Amino acid sequence: MKQIFTFIAVLFSISSFAAPGPKASKISISTVDKNVTQVKIDGVIYNMNNTFVLDNIRTGNHTISIYQMEKVGFRRNTKTIYNSSMSVMPGQTINIDINRNGKVVVKTTTDKVDRNDRYDHNDRNDNNHYNDHDNRNNNNGRH
Repeated sequence: MKQIFTFIAVLFSISSFAAPGPKASKISISTVDKNVTQVKIDGVIYNMNNTFVLDNIRTGNHTISIYQMEKVGFRRNTKTIYNSSMSVMPGQTINIDINRNGKVVVKTTTDKVDRNDRYDHNDRNDNNHYNDHDNRNNNNGRH
């Protein structure tokens, strides 16, 4: 009984190490504007210079707000240039680019590997002449 329990525990630990974990998601924000920019993600405020990357963000819904502070004399005007809620999936990268005019462009990419996109060596129609065995004019035999 003790050997069976030990065997099951070893198999469980091996399978837990072999199982792939969830793919990490990230949010990347970049700007070319010289004004002070702040990013607020789920209520937490981050200061950014030109780029800001938040790695290993959990999947689910997140609220993102981007503020720019402009100096006007002794005052600072805070302007909201982006405010949105978005859903983040596993392995997804969200790129938010802010141009000089304050226009925001959001692009999302997902790091998925599809079985149909892989290179398969079983393709018989590649240029290795696998289907030319009935063609007598392939200069590989008698004419």
